[in-house]
Amino acid sequence: MIKKLISFLSLLLLSNCQDGPRAVFNEEFVRANPKKELPFEKLIGEYILDKDSKRRYTITYNDTIKLTIKKDSTFIAENYLDYKTDSLRLKKLEGKLLYTNKFKESFLNFRSRDIDFNGGGGFEIYYRKKDSVIALYVYTPFIPATKENNMKFREGDYLRYIKIDQ
Repeated sequence: MIKKLISFLSLLLLSNCQDGPRAVFNEEFVRANPKKELPFEKLIGEYILDKDSKRRYTITYNDTIKLTIKKDSTFIAENYLDYKTDSLRLKKLEGKLLYTNKFKESFLNFRSRDIDFNGGGGFEIYYRKKDSVIALYVYTPFIPATKENNMKFREGDYLRYIKIDQ
């Protein structure tokens, strides 16, 4: 009886440890250190949505879902997830990125007059441990399920885009 109780309490304790986005607990990626310089030039390139993000968001679309960052800070999202309707938008979205790295914190955000790309959820910069490839974690906000939006109940989560050109 005591062994069962200890097992149950251990599982309960472990399940309550994870308080935050799942991105933090993915051991394959590590958050970029804001105290080290990361010039904007290193962020320039193309990023594709990874398979894990597609699985978590139940995206079955097989064509490329990508982000592009250009030298002039232009940000282009192709076939992006509309966080409000929880559906894939099969079109391009263009805007500008704002990036600062002050060696205390890093800030990366998207601005557009027309469309809100991620609901103000923000971006985080990560590196894949095995090869130091940059990954952008695009956070989506918490949106409760209602009869009107017909969505699944999802706490704030992230979409991981991995840089494909180095």
